[in-house]
Amino acid sequence: MDMVTSAESIQFPSEWLELDLESLSGTIMVIGGSNSGKSTFVRWLVARLCRFHGRVGWLDGDVGQTTMGVPTTLNLAVVSNCDGPLPRPDTAFFVGSTSPQRHMLPTLVGVQLLRERALAEGATAVVVDTTGLVDPMAGGGALKEWKIALLRPKTVIALQKERELEHILAPLRCESGMTLHVFPVVDAVRPRSPEERARRRRKLFLDYFFGALSERLRIRDFPVYGLEKICPKRLMSFQDREGFSLALGVIRSASPDMLEISTPLRQKNKVASLRVGDLRLDLETGEELL
Repeated sequence: MDMVTSAESIQFPSEWLELDLESLSGTIMVIGGSNSGKSTFVRWLVARLCRFHGRVGWLDGDVGQTTMGVPTTLNLAVVSNCDGPLPRPDTAFFVGSTSPQRHMLPTLVGVQLLRERALAEGATAVVVDTTGLVDPMAGGGALKEWKIALLRPKTVIALQKERELEHILAPLRCESGMTLHVFPVVDAVRPRSPEERARRRRKLFLDYFFGALSERLRIRDFPVYGLEKICPKRLMSFQDREGFSLALGVIRSASPDMLEISTPLRQKNKVASLRVGDLRLDLETGEELL
């Protein structure tokens, strides 16, 4: 496979240049299994789409291996230039777990709300990076199928190594009003082991909560979604009036009336509700607890 080095020092196969970038618009969904190079491709694609669009939405839909945000969240950045460092997300949606399994409904809701936000902010192209969950026995096929049905992307781009995506791609090949591109996985992609992925999540959590302050909140002052899950070390989210995440927190202690939460939140006046996730987190180590 002929390799080309881009201005951003991203190596990519010449096949990617077959895309008619100038004609790409609307919602563009990228799918592929773990270690398929999706995030690298999405970064390359967003940077080039900025040459043809005033604003491009980069929707990071991977709750476990997020590119821009903190694990357990879906993230959106609307950019006009993406040649430099990774953008900081403008908007986040809290799913509450590092796996979409058993959390497919909030994943779908979050992706749809973030896509709508991107369009409302003037993005004329929105690139949706999806999770690496594609195994049909684990629900990966259903998640991709219903995400496509919900978002109705104009373009689907698949990075396929062998035939691991065929259960998803087969009906799309006959779908009218949708363009499908299938590219091989780049040989140079370096697989990351489950241990490496877990280490990366630990670092992201530790970096995020570094310098977090302790807040005491009366439970009756806010709507609390997932009230039954409240317990020490549970991860939770402070949400605005639209249901987007302002900041995450970890519950330190809880009583029937009061919560003590470690959080980097600085916009307390914008908090409209709290949402409790399924993940428990050790703030000292960044370890995800069962």
